[in-house]
Amino acid sequence: MWRREPIPGARLVCVSSFAAATYSGMLPGTLSGQYPPGKLEIDLRSLAHAARAELVVEPALSVDMESRTVRFEKHEPVPFDVLSVGAGSVPNRAGIDVSAGAWVPIKPMQTFLMRLYERLQELSRRGREELRVLVIGGGVGGMEISLCLPAYLRRVLGETSHAIAIVDAGERIGGGLAPPALRRAEALLAVRGVEVITGNRITRIEDREAVCADGRRIAADLVVLAAGAAPPPLVENMTLPKDLRGFLLTRDTLQSTGSTEVFAVGDSGTLAGAAVPKAGVYAVRQGPVLWRNIGALVRGESLSSYEPQHDFLRLLNTGDGKALMDYKGWSAHARWCWRLKDYLDSRFMARFRVTRG
Repeated sequence: MWRREPIPGARLVCVSSFAAATYSGMLPGTLSGQYPPGKLEIDLRSLAHAARAELVVEPALSVDMESRTVRFEKHEPVPFDVLSVGAGSVPNRAGIDVSAGAWVPIKPMQTFLMRLYERLQELSRRGREELRVLVIGGGVGGMEISLCLPAYLRRVLGETSHAIAIVDAGERIGGGLAPPALRRAEALLAVRGVEVITGNRITRIEDREAVCADGRRIAADLVVLAAGAAPPPLVENMTLPKDLRGFLLTRDTLQSTGSTEVFAVGDSGTLAGAAVPKAGVYAVRQGPVLWRNIGALVRGESLSSYEPQHDFLRLLNTGDGKALMDYKGWSAHARWCWRLKDYLDSRFMARFRVTRG
C-alpha cells in the first residue's frame, strides 16, 4: 500500500528481527513437503526497497514512549511520530519448567525448520527404536503440525518408527472449530494414530520425558510447543494499557487506549470489549483499516473503525493432499479443499512478491 501511494513528507521505517517474514498458513504444507521452505517466506529487503522504505533487521528491545523512540542493542534509536506494533505473539510457556529436556517452539517461525532439523539430527545420533513426539497445544496449529509432521520425519530420518501425541489443558482440542469439523479432525487424528490427551497441562520438560500437572509422565524425545499465545517481550514491556494476558489494548480504530499515536494489530493487540481470537485472518483484515487510519491520523481526519468478522473460513492441511474445511458449521475433508487452500494462500503471498530493480 505504501509502495502504491506513500504518505507525502513521511519517512517509513520497518523493523524486523529477521530479513524475511513467514506465513504461518503455509508452514504445515512445508512440513508435509508440498512447498519448498522458501515459498512461505516474504523477502522484506526487496519489499522495503520497492516501497522506498528503510528496513532495520534487528530485534527491537524497547519502546520509549516519553522520547518516542524504538531502541535496539546495536542499531541507533529510531524516532517515531506514529508507531504501528505488529510483533505477533509467542507460544505460551507459562508454568512449564524446561530443566533438562529440549523442545522446539514453533516461533520464531523463521527458524522453526532449522531448529526442528537440528533436534532430529541430535536424536538420530543418540539412537532409539521409536521416535516419540509430543505436541503441546491442541488448537488448529497443533493439529496441523501433528498431521503434517510425519512426512517431514520421513524425509529427515527415513522410515523411522514414530509415535505422536497431543496434550492440551482444555477438555477438547480444536478450539474454535464447529462440532462437525471437530469430529472429523478427531477421527482423522485417531486414524493416523495420534494420541490426544486433554484436561491436563505440562509443567516440566525433562530429557525425553514430559511431566503433567497431575504427575503423569509422557515419553517425549521431541517436544513441539504450539500452545496458546503470549505477548513477546517487546509488547510485554511497553508502558501502555494491556489486557489480562499482556497484549496491548486498542480502540476500534486499532489505536492504543493509552496513546493515539500508537497502533497495535494482529496478535499484539486486543480490541477492548471484544472477544477476538488470536488468529492470522484477523491481522490480514486489519491491514487496510490500519493503512487508512495511519493516513487519516497524519492528515488530521477522522479514523475508521475495525469490525472483526464473526466467522471465517478455516482450512486445515491434513498432510495427505487434502484439507479439512470448516465454514459456518459445514465441513468437508477433500482434495478440492486443499486446492482451495493452496489457491488462497498462494494468491495472498503473491501480493508481496517483488523484484528488486
